[in-house]
Amino acid sequence: MKATRMLAMAGAASIALALAGCGGDSDGSAAATDGTLEKTELKVGSLPLTDYAALYWANEKGFFEKEGLKVTIEPVQGGPAGVQKVVSGELDLTNSTPFGTAMAVDSGLPIRSVVLTSALADNGIGIFVPEASSIKGIKDLDGKTIGINTTKNMGDITFNNLAKSEGVDVTPKWVEVPFPEMISGVKAKSIDAGYMPEPFMSGARSAGLREVVDNTAGPNKGLAGSTYVASQKFLDANPDTAAAFARAMYKAGGDLNKNEDEARSWLPTIAKLPKSVAKDMPLPTYYDEMNTESYTKAVDILKEQKLVKADLDVNKTLWAPKK
Repeated sequence: MKATRMLAMAGAASIALALAGCGGDSDGSAAATDGTLEKTELKVGSLPLTDYAALYWANEKGFFEKEGLKVTIEPVQGGPAGVQKVVSGELDLTNSTPFGTAMAVDSGLPIRSVVLTSALADNGIGIFVPEASSIKGIKDLDGKTIGINTTKNMGDITFNNLAKSEGVDVTPKWVEVPFPEMISGVKAKSIDAGYMPEPFMSGARSAGLREVVDNTAGPNKGLAGSTYVASQKFLDANPDTAAAFARAMYKAGGDLNKNEDEARSWLPTIAKLPKSVAKDMPLPTYYDEMNTESYTKAVDILKEQKLVKADLDVNKTLWAPKK
């Protein structure tokens, strides 16, 4: 589920320079076409997380097939690795986040969001401490060490947005820790607190840890969290294929929302989740169409935190087929 969370841009500048000149229309849309698929077989990079479940649902339930597409899902280590494979042409599309996509575009990478996949689940990401910790809330984390999978990402960006909304001046020390090591790190007190999504949140509660910050509260409630992106070069060459991919994904998203019980039973088959966790964990809302307002809200948070240029045009990070 909220895995969603990425994009440190190592090597971004060099790739962007190498691919300069392969961008397309400045308004983010493709030229009008006849509806014939330019390409029918796609390689799509993805993490097997609930945030990105619509991809797997679309593949298994035949939504791609109905659009004339054959999709091969290839595992990626994370957002940056997938994005660079998209830019190099190794993958046609890959998972990302509005945050990651905007920061990538701002750094010069020629990519765009094709599908807005899901919004953060209520209390789907949070920060945990040992039960006996003196830390009770967000203000108590000032100067404390917080484990996080990667910085300038979903965890610290939503934390800072929440702190600002509450008028709290808090500057923790973020320490990069892989999610599988987060609970043990908090229990051993090598870090004061740990940022986690599901299923690690459920694991933290089972281990006796206590949640002190719900990163999805306040201004982060329902925040757009997950996307699939393609390179501008791919979109220029394959606008009808990209449109078909988007249609299938949005149909799958709507279908997931309508079939929650079935989705919960199915999720352990694609994500590394115990059935007991999948049964009760908060689920994201899956989009059945592009929600530009929600997407823009996420990019505006980056601007407020000065993680992208203030004049970054949101439309430069989005793609949609021309009608």
